Amino acid sequence: MQNQLFNGISSPAVTPEINYQNIITQLLMTLAAKAQKEQLVQQLSNNKQIQQLISACNETNKVNSNDAAQVKEPAENPLDLFNKDKPGFFEQSGREAVLNYIKNFDMDKDEITKIADLVEVLENSAIESYLKKSAHDKTLNDENSAAKSKLTSYAQDAKFDSNNNKVFTREEIGKMSGDEFVKNEKLIMEQVRQGLIK
Repeated sequence: MQNQLFNGISSPAVTPEINYQNIITQLLMTLAAKAQKEQLVQQLSNNKQIQQLISACNETNKVNSNDAAQVKEPAENPLDLFNKDKPGFFEQSGREAVLNYIKNFDMDKDEITKIADLVEVLENSAIESYLKKSAHDKTLNDENSAAKSKLTSYAQDAKFDSNNNKVFTREEIGKMSGDEFVKNEKLIMEQVRQGLIK
């Protein structure tokens, strides 16, 4: 406090030629200025308009500090927001890789939702494609089984023709000598015409 009162006043030890009367005058002027400031502050605090102004300023500061506190509150993670709408979406098999990919980018909830929709479209398309392929494979297997069944029944039924003659196969005909073929030619030709030789 003494340092504040004597600001701007030189020490007599440094400048011995200064008159003590000047020092006292400066001191009194400093005290008077300080008293005037305190009196002005006291008068302002007694004034109702000034008090209302100070109160309004304090309210504005409170509102601004509340707004600042709200702004400082961290926004909720977009992935957490997405999980509220579609809980466990990325926990299904095969979707973990998509989730790991998404985490590498700064995406908002709408972008994550678009990627989730794309994942569902791809999955449904893959399922539909698999079902079509399975149906086609089943049809082929059924047709093959039917053809095998016909061949088996022909082979079982066609061992002998209506005259109790043996039905020849292509292999047997191919292995015949010329004489054997001439001997059985009539029967072979009849069996070819009936569609018995396979």
